[in-house]
Amino acid sequence: MRGESRYAYLGPEGTFTEAALRLLPEAAGSVYAPFPTVGSALDAVRTGDCVGAVVPLENSVRGVVPATLDELVSGGVPLRLDAEIEVPVTFALMARPGTELADVRRVLSHPHAHGQCHHWLASRLPGAEVRLAASTAAAAREVAESPSPGARYDAAIAAPVAAARYGLSVLASGIGERWDAVTRFVSVRGAGPWPVRTGRDRTSIVVTADGAHSGALVDILAEFSTRGVGLTWIQSWPTGAALGSYHFFLDLDGHVEEAAVGDALMALRRRSVEVCFLGSYPYVGTTRPATGDPLVPDPPGTTPEAWLHSLREGAPAPGP
Repeated sequence: MRGESRYAYLGPEGTFTEAALRLLPEAAGSVYAPFPTVGSALDAVRTGDCVGAVVPLENSVRGVVPATLDELVSGGVPLRLDAEIEVPVTFALMARPGTELADVRRVLSHPHAHGQCHHWLASRLPGAEVRLAASTAAAAREVAESPSPGARYDAAIAAPVAAARYGLSVLASGIGERWDAVTRFVSVRGAGPWPVRTGRDRTSIVVTADGAHSGALVDILAEFSTRGVGLTWIQSWPTGAALGSYHFFLDLDGHVEEAAVGDALMALRRRSVEVCFLGSYPYVGTTRPATGDPLVPDPPGTTPEAWLHSLREGAPAPGP
């Protein structure tokens, strides 16, 4: 049935995103549908073609994934986060069978993968030309499908599983800068109830600070610190309106059902700060310790208490 059994992910087959999706209990038994970009995967959720999607959000070495941040504050059907998945990331250099390391002149990979492997490339393949692909698996597939001789690329940097998936030979493994690199993925759905509180929860919001008020962000953060609510992630993203105008992505330890988290969110509303509530959700496969149109305003006269109640009931409740 349309939209009930398909989960979108950043493809093609063999990406780290697919590995993250396979760790998501809610997706068990679903059809896994690869999409070429983060935007197209999330659009499949917005249109109802897929019940949910898993996309990358942040890498522990190379930072945020811009396409995902942009999609979460863009217009259209509201989206919500309902799970976080962390996946250890390792990289291998792979090529068509018969290729030797000395034969490699052109390498294809994703920007994050290249960023984590550029020291190895500089020392072992100093003359190699590197080009960028939409994903590591897309790079592996391109290399596998390129006829030799005359191929556009000699090798790809991708997850080791991609070598088996696309019939490539591994020329070198463990080529990333850090053995403990991790990528954080999020499960994204359309409207619906929030996941129940588990005791291993995170709450994600986006707030928009007034660029003319130099202490705006400090005031926002103080609402959490004074209530003992831990902040695990802060990321700025331009609104596009003017220099100095930013959305701030904030991750909080705890669930919206918890008193301290709810009080902090209501305090932001009393300040008339624009708040986009992205969701309260559990960790899945994470090493961290336990503890929509996002900018469409609520109807005039909505109180902070009523706003918090609507969040807890699962209704989309963006800005002031």
